[in-house]
Amino acid sequence: MEEGIMQNAASSRKPAVFIPSPGACPSEERPARRARAWVTISATLRAWVRRYRSRARLRRQLREMDAYLAEKDVGLPVGSLAEEAGKPFWRA
Repeated sequence: MEEGIMQNAASSRKPAVFIPSPGACPSEERPARRARAWVTISATLRAWVRRYRSRARLRRQLREMDAYLAEKDVGLPVGSLAEEAGKPFWRA
């Protein structure tokens, strides 16, 4: 009789069901997280391109100006504008 009781007790148990919290489902978070990452990356690249173009335009204008008069007008030491215009784009 004990066997019957043991079998009934074991068979009456329901399997445990895991119910995740609403925000813990990784399949729902991944696309949103990836989308946010792409937005951040694209915004950073756009800002970098705008800064690059602005600096390139400024350096081109500096090369076309009469350096001596521009430096004298602004109060910079002689040769500083030529040095600034000759910098590569990755240096501020």
